[in-house]
Amino acid sequence: MEIELYPSVEILPGTFNVLIAPEDFAASAIRRLVNPRRFLILYVCGNYSRLLSRLNLREADFEIRRAFTASQLLTILDEAHHSFLFVEHDQNLFAESEEMIECASMTFREVSRESTVVLYAPFLDDSLQSISKKADRLFCFADLNSNMATSSRAPSHWKLRTKRNHGSSFYNQSTLEVF
Repeated sequence: MEIELYPSVEILPGTFNVLIAPEDFAASAIRRLVNPRRFLILYVCGNYSRLLSRLNLREADFEIRRAFTASQLLTILDEAHHSFLFVEHDQNLFAESEEMIECASMTFREVSRESTVVLYAPFLDDSLQSISKKADRLFCFADLNSNMATSSRAPSHWKLRTKRNHGSSFYNQSTLEVF
């Protein structure tokens, strides 16, 4: 059964997904997840959250954790027992330790075997680009070359690539790639 994040964005349970989109888009996706109360949701953010103040979900039933370092993020992911993890990417977590990027990408992949994982950012940075190489799917509703997520159309320099995962044709999918 697919999980609808937005009318045109559906994800499969037990997958690692990267979402690059404007903040309003992501806030709406979280509201869609929380309202039916179908999932045990963990929301993870870093030093600063772009979305929590936009949600206005006083009666929502989901857990919020904050990671101030890459090591704390990995610990939170390892301890997670939720059916759905929504992680707000914080590039500052990886500023001092670039080798933690590979550990984080492998941990996201491993956690997605038991839970559905969405890693969200309003724009693509170097650490997110490295992490997204391990993702099952990448949803991009933003201009990859800017620091602000404003465009909802894919620019001509994006290339659509089909990626096969999990050894099954059921998981064939399209992924945006920059060249």
